[in-house]
Formats: sequence, C-alpha cells, structure tokens
Amino acid sequence: MNTNDLADRLEQFYSGTHIQKAAEMLRKQTDEITALHQILGYEGIEVGQEYLDECVAELRKTQEK
Repeated sequence: MNTNDLADRLEQFYSGTHIQKAAEMLRKQTDEITALHQILGYEGIEVGQEYLDECVAELRKTQEK
C-alpha cells in the first residue's frame, strides 16, 4: 500500500474534516517526494527514501514557523 492508497482508504472508511485534511496531506507529501526524486535524478544524484522523508519533514517545520 502506498500513501495514495492509504489516503483513499481513509476517505472511504471515515468521514470528517480531520480525515479529509490528513488524506490531502498524504497526497501532497507523495507529490513532493516524487518531485524531489525527479529533480535529484536529473542531477544524477540517487538518494534513499528515508533521507528524502527527513528533508520533507525539515522543510515542513521551517514552513510552519
């Protein structure tokens, strides 16, 4: 199961603003990670998923401030 599948299942089995927001955030994070993979791939850099997840988390922290 990937994050888009998880978002779909959340929306399918649960309702409410918080679930909708969580599903939206999962989809957005998936899009961001995919974009990072593409950008790094164009530069010839291969990075593991865990590292990219950490980078996204750091970016989100700075955006929240």
